Amino acid sequence: MKKIIVFIFLLIAFNSYSQNPLQPILKTYFRAHPFDMKFSSFVLSLQKDPWFTTEEYYRRTDTNFFFLSGTYKNFNPFRFTPKELRFVIAEEEIMHTDSLHTHDTIINLQLMAITDTGLVNSKSVEKEFHRFNNNQADRFSSKTHNTYDEQGKMSAEIYNYFIFPLSIAPVTIAWGPIPETRNYTFTITIRFKLRGNSADFILTPGEQL
Repeated sequence: MKKIIVFIFLLIAFNSYSQNPLQPILKTYFRAHPFDMKFSSFVLSLQKDPWFTTEEYYRRTDTNFFFLSGTYKNFNPFRFTPKELRFVIAEEEIMHTDSLHTHDTIINLQLMAITDTGLVNSKSVEKEFHRFNNNQADRFSSKTHNTYDEQGKMSAEIYNYFIFPLSIAPVTIAWGPIPETRNYTFTITIRFKLRGNSADFILTPGEQL
């Protein structure tokens, strides 16, 4: 009987992680995303969005990675009002930790809620950070947590969320000051791999879902 109960709990856990835990995050925080449409359609929809202003846009070439950056108006999925809501799509090269040190390219989606300086604003982004963790963390199989100190006081935090058995976190959240301006930001980063024209999880060599 005990073995049956354990099996049932394992089955429930597996099913909860196999149902993409990114979807509630994407639905709650992102006005548009490439997990429910082709990547090219997602970029086009973003450029046509009257609430979004594109400030930088570089197509992928033989020498450059894809990059798009801009800001939202009239859209705010957070409990506080940011001074600026910036959205970034950035392609980057990574090196896997396999024996061949395989090179790969991935896409980062970043939603950055930026405030002014000051203690009140730092508390606002920190509170949003912990609210996200309380609401979303249980959807993932594991997480890592790091803190950073300045003059003996915690000034920034990061959570990485993982989906078993994948070794690259598809979601990272962070709060802290921007070094150049000392403005505070709460940032959500979604990482994915483009397969053809579709967004998918990042698999390291030998991994499979």
